[in-house]
Amino acid sequence: MEQIILWIAIGAVVLAVAWAAFSYRYFYKHQHFVCPKCGHPFKPPVKQMVFSVNAVSGKIIRCPSCGEKEYMEPVRDQ
Repeated sequence: MEQIILWIAIGAVVLAVAWAAFSYRYFYKHQHFVCPKCGHPFKPPVKQMVFSVNAVSGKIIRCPSCGEKEYMEPVRDQ
C-alpha cells in the first residue's frame, strides 16, 4: 500500500513539473509582459518567472526598465 502511495506522489510531481515546463515554454514562444508604469515590453528570465508570485492570470514581477514591482498580465506577441 505504501508503494502505491509513493508512486502516485512521484507521478503527481512529474506531472506538475511537466505542466510547468510546458507553460513556461508556451509563454516564451507566444507572450510577454508590458510594464504598467513605463510601458516597457519584456520577457523576464526563467529564474524570475519561477520565483515571482502568481496572481490571478498574471504575475507580480519587477520591470527591468524602471524597477517597479507590479502586477502584470501576459500580452500576446504580435
